Amino acid sequence: MDIPGVASPGFASRGNILFMDDDGDIREATSELLQQYGFTVTLAEEGSQAISIYEKSIAENAVFDVVILDLVVPRGLGAKDTITRLHSLNPSVKALVASGYSNDYILDNYEEFGFCGTLAKPYNFDELLDAITALITGKGNKS
Repeated sequence: MDIPGVASPGFASRGNILFMDDDGDIREATSELLQQYGFTVTLAEEGSQAISIYEKSIAENAVFDVVILDLVVPRGLGAKDTITRLHSLNPSVKALVASGYSNDYILDNYEEFGFCGTLAKPYNFDELLDAITALITGKGNKS
């Protein structure tokens, strides 16, 4: 990874990201790093909140470029239920599913559930930037 605040060659350096994770430390750290690379980041703790934020973005004509959803959220909606609702709002939503459970059926079959790619936790920041860049630039899915 290059110096924070300076976009790395090959990485997208702009975009509007909705990032959902139930871990506050992960939300904050990821948000700070993405913002240093020029992204606008909106955070959600669980799926219901992410859906409300997404609905508001549609009403304001400011739809997110990429949505990143945590697969398992113990006290709220996880990625599977959230992506279903997001697809009903916008069939073209570009979403990644993130999980520390590497042998989950959804991760192995992410496209069936409406995701464009996966992020295996713990992911490094370059992997995150690669996945976001692939979706923003339309140069393939990352998994």
